[in-house]
Amino acid sequence: MTRTTTLPELFILTLRDPREAADIILGWDLSKEAMWTAIALVSVIITILSTVSNIILPVPAPLNAIVGNPFIYFILAAGGFIATVHAIYWTGRMLGGRGRIEDLMVLLLWLQAMRAVAQGAVLVMLLLAPILASFLVLIIAVATIWVFVNFISIGLHLDSIVRGVVVLVVAALALIVGMSFLLSLIGVSALGVPLNV
Repeated sequence: MTRTTTLPELFILTLRDPREAADIILGWDLSKEAMWTAIALVSVIITILSTVSNIILPVPAPLNAIVGNPFIYFILAAGGFIATVHAIYWTGRMLGGRGRIEDLMVLLLWLQAMRAVAQGAVLVMLLLAPILASFLVLIIAVATIWVFVNFISIGLHLDSIVRGVVVLVVAALALIVGMSFLLSLIGVSALGVPLNV
């Protein structure tokens, strides 16, 4: 089978056949330095896009202290990505996963890059056709979950998509608890953001 070589082709293939796309992505065999550089770069892009989005559609005042500060948002974006990878990896290991954390990380990094592209498309759509932007957000959310679950299943060598869904749900609950604790430590409550929602 012909291997996809261009990023746009890989983008489309990921949506159509996440498993075949994962084989290509895992074949990149990125070094640790390249992976960390890519994580930082994607986090910077997401921070820029979120800052622009906040200018177009400002978030409520309490949250603006976080979203409106690019440095804090970058830390949350990069830290959140790393925390997500570890939460999914260790949850998967507890549920019988056998993959390497590096494999899971590169797959989720590609998904994060795809989401950054999608976020840029949403920003453009917000300016051109705000109503259509809402539908685009819904489509992106569904596509993200579809690819996410497949990548979890592939990266952790799980036996089925259902187990990937279970890992995602359990890891998400663990992240919510952990992030609530972390945000309380850095004083989000002092900004007026309720922690019990």
